[in-house]
Amino acid sequence: MLAVPTVPVSDFAMYRESANYLSEFRHLDPGFIYMPGFVALLALVKDAGGDLLAQKLLGVLFGGIGAAGVFGLTWALLDRRAAAADESRRRWLCPCPYAAVATALYALWPAGIAMASVVGTDVPAAALILAALALLAVLAPRRPWTAAVAFGVALGLAAWIRAVALPLTVLSLGVWLARRQPLRRALLLTGASVLATLAVLAPWGVRHLRQSGALYFTDDHGGITALIGANPDSEGTYTRALNRMFNDVTGRSVLAEPHRETDQLAYGMVREWWRYEPGYALGLAVMKTERFFDPEDRLFYWPIFRPGVLVGRAAQRVAAHHDALAAAGYGFGIAVLGLSLFGTAVAAAGRRWPLLALLPFQAALTGTYTLFFAEPRYRLPVEMLALPFVAYALGEVARFGRAVARRDRRALARSWAGWIAGLATIVLWLAAWPRVVEAGQGLRTRHRWAAAEVSLATEPRPRLLLWRSAPPLAPVSPLAGAPEGVHLRATGDGTARAQVLLAGRPLPAGTYELTARVTGQRGRGRARLAGSEVEVSTEQPVEIRARLTHSGGALRFDAAFAATPGDEIWIDRLRLSPAS
Repeated sequence: MLAVPTVPVSDFAMYRESANYLSEFRHLDPGFIYMPGFVALLALVKDAGGDLLAQKLLGVLFGGIGAAGVFGLTWALLDRRAAAADESRRRWLCPCPYAAVATALYALWPAGIAMASVVGTDVPAAALILAALALLAVLAPRRPWTAAVAFGVALGLAAWIRAVALPLTVLSLGVWLARRQPLRRALLLTGASVLATLAVLAPWGVRHLRQSGALYFTDDHGGITALIGANPDSEGTYTRALNRMFNDVTGRSVLAEPHRETDQLAYGMVREWWRYEPGYALGLAVMKTERFFDPEDRLFYWPIFRPGVLVGRAAQRVAAHHDALAAAGYGFGIAVLGLSLFGTAVAAAGRRWPLLALLPFQAALTGTYTLFFAEPRYRLPVEMLALPFVAYALGEVARFGRAVARRDRRALARSWAGWIAGLATIVLWLAAWPRVVEAGQGLRTRHRWAAAEVSLATEPRPRLLLWRSAPPLAPVSPLAGAPEGVHLRATGDGTARAQVLLAGRPLPAGTYELTARVTGQRGRGRARLAGSEVEVSTEQPVEIRARLTHSGGALRFDAAFAATPGDEIWIDRLRLSPAS
């Protein structure tokens, strides 16, 4: 951390700003919508006289907690069973070889070291999740109730920093079942963990109850985050245009109070968007999963590779060794991925259920970020949970090598099943994952839709018109959107057809007039909107007026454009008013 004196930017700067506000005014700032644990820690450091360097040392502290978590978890799942056999100790020359290997890999993890150097929640939350699982695994055999409560408390502390840790509590059920606890007892132990987690989070829940009248234990930005990840106009990435669209339609900024109401409005929009074009939503989920598992060197972006986060000699050193650092990070990540897949398959072949009980935690974290919004740095706990599998894989490789050296046919015969399963898993991943990514890209390309604003004469705020391709679908969607309007491009057969839905609550029955401005981008063609047609050229915009007789409920109509393939029109200034 001392060698990488980063300058806080973006979210990381926001944490410090919120901490400064909390330190000065003794309450969170009006725009704060996140979990407050890390900000409170930063404020405590500031109150104690610490500056940026002292606040950054929290990364070192939590990095150490993560090391303890990796060691304890790996020891409890792998070494404790092997330590009973003296042969294992002689073979490895260490009473805890798996834990030593996993912790050494964690300590040498290039991206993990870099991420610990920023003032962020990624390393603290991941470290506490690992510590919670370590407490559960270490204490479970002899003190199950203590293990359940300790696990819940530690996850509660992690949830104070990142709300994503909260639902992980219920997954301890799989841990208890993997240890062959009866279902009733496993449910009771899981319930104890849940109660412990909620008890730790109780002050936060009470604060919500007083402020919004609702008891809940998470933060108020899940809907906003999901809205960014579902945005069709930017393929699930953040844009300022989305902020403006949300403000125009709801009358609120994403940080507007009351925060819960704002977040629920965002959730409502997201649910409507997912239902409107499920194919595109599935394609976005694949893209977010791909982004979540981006190559390891992408984790260097925020700590050292982003312009401006390093200055002076540190920036010069990193620039001089940029390619070598990226290669080291990439190589480490690929090795961890391949070995963890191998170790998982070998553990499954050997029915190592306590070790395999870690997989639901990885799946839950991956699924949550895939559903909402994903960045490579969010996967830190998933990667840390892979280290026990990596250590197990390396142990299997060592055993196989020793059996070959000794020509021990019995040992080789025992290893074949695991090796076949491990190698088959790696080959399957190499073959299947690129095709999954390609299929996701195909879904997004084919099903891309658009959201644009429309003014209503009967309402004070605009609503959204949701535009999607009409069947039969072209290989490439003809739509691209923005808050101001929508692009419609003629496809290979010279046409572009779209179905349009007025988002939000049902529109009362009646006769309405729809007006819009249509601008030709190139060539000439004919545009149709709700049954009315106009000739379009690049010379000047034209207005189109359509009369709609609406029987009530959701308002739907069609749009089309016929021209030379590749020609495009821009439709904006959409307005809907009662017909005179």
